[in-house]
Formats: sequence, C-alpha cells, structure tokens
Amino acid sequence: MSSADKQSMPMQLNYEALMNWPFESLSESYGKDDCIAYALGIAAGADPVIASEEQQYTQHGEQLNALPMMAIVLNEGTMWTMDPATGIDWRKTLHAEESITIHKPIASAATLTANYHVEEIYDRGPGKGAFMYEQRVLSETDNSPVATIRIGTFLMGNGGFGGNATHTPPPVKVPTDRDPDKSLELSTPDSDNTRYHLGKQFVGALKNVPGAEGKPPLRGVCAFGVAGRALLHMACANQAARLKHMGLRYKAPIFADETLRTELWFDETPGKAYFRVICVERDAIVMDNGILEFEA
Repeated sequence: MSSADKQSMPMQLNYEALMNWPFESLSESYGKDDCIAYALGIAAGADPVIASEEQQYTQHGEQLNALPMMAIVLNEGTMWTMDPATGIDWRKTLHAEESITIHKPIASAATLTANYHVEEIYDRGPGKGAFMYEQRVLSETDNSPVATIRIGTFLMGNGGFGGNATHTPPPVKVPTDRDPDKSLELSTPDSDNTRYHLGKQFVGALKNVPGAEGKPPLRGVCAFGVAGRALLHMACANQAARLKHMGLRYKAPIFADETLRTELWFDETPGKAYFRVICVERDAIVMDNGILEFEA
C-alpha cells in the first residue's frame, strides 16, 4: 500500500479507549472580573434595545450577576481529541451541538471542579462519519453540581469503526410551521472584540463564506452566548436564575459584525420553548433545533 493510500484511509477510532478515557478533574477559580469579561466578550450591553437590562452582567457592584451561558467556558480543559491514542482525526471534527443544564445559579465568584466523560459515540458507517457526545459536570467544593455541559462533535473522518447508530438522539423539532411567538435581533461582537475569535487552525475553511468576507469567524460558544442573551430577554425577563436548560445545533459559522435574529416558539407546557437563530445579513440559519427550559 502506497503512502498516499494510507493517508486517504480513515483513522480507526478506538471506542473502548474513548469511553474509558482517563480524564483528570480540573479545578478553576474565577471572579467578578471574569464574569464581566465573558459578558463583554459576547457583546452584552452593546445593543441599545437591552443595554440597560444587561448592566447587571457588565458592571461591578453588589448586583453583578453571572450569565448562565458562562458555564460553557469554565474549566474547558485542553483539546484532548488531538491525542493520537484516541484514533480521532481531529482535523476532520466539527463542533455540532451544545447544551447547558443549570442545577443552581452560576455565582459571580467561585471555585468549581469539572469532571469529564464521553457519554456515547454513534457510528454512521464507512464514509459517513461518527457522532460523539461528551459531558462536563461543574461542581462546587462540596461536590454539589452547578451545571452540566453537553457537547456533540461530528467526527467526519471516523465512520465505520464498528459502533451502533440505531439510538442516535433525534434533533429537537422547532415548530416553524407557524410564526414565532417572539423574535429579537442582536449584534455579534465587533471585529475589535477578539475574546472569542476562532483559533487560527480552524479559520482556513471559513475564508470564503459568501457575505462574510473579511469578517473574523467566532467560536461556537460566542454564538451560543449571543442566542442565550436573546432567550433571557424574551423568556426569562432577563433574570439569569430562571434559565434551566438551553441546547442547540450549530448549522453555519457566525462572524463578527453580524446581526443574529433569535426566533422563539413557546410550548404548551409552561417553562418550555423552542428556538432557532438566523444571520440577518446572510439570510442563513446558523443555529437550529433549539430547546429552552426555564422557570415559568
């Protein structure tokens, strides 16, 4: 077999190794400055329509609150999928899903410990990739859980490892057959707000997105945060403690200096809603299959 043929073959994912990956617990302390930096990094306070409501996230004082979406960027750890022992072709991975479940309000200062594990890996078959769910649970020093972060990653180069795809969780169905009950347009961070610009190793594939030429691409956690700000306003009266769960699928990249319209549909069940997010300038759905649970 030639070297060219070897390079074209998919990497063999090591299922047992991933399901038993030796993650180490990670502890991290943060304070009020970090909460404000996160809020400003996702452009909180920048939109006049809700700027006054968001002062509670961007200004020092006794009333400072942490945004619940901040859980995503706490105790992130390293990009462990780059380890060759995983068998993951990390250059062909796509951050596809994200969710947070808030067990108790995120404090404006705390020391949290993160415990990680791979939940499951679903095999779509040779040439079709695989899908991996991993979880990160943030806990206080007394081991009481604060938040659970669930990440879904499409492993495009790892299909056909022998796993089962039968029970792959279906996406949440958003009721787009009727008009949304509410919608809100918010700006993404501007080009000078560099906190959540995408890493250079991932930028190459996004250089030629029509309508986004010259704009820096943003991390998924930033897009998630902007959507979360809209949901807090529309469903929770901008009361951070009322948000209990938020999950979505990423459909397209987002960039600095864009406008995101979050569309919200309330469910018949109190405290439950569905949403999607559209980039206004490109008329593109950038986040979909959204589910929101909140204190009604």
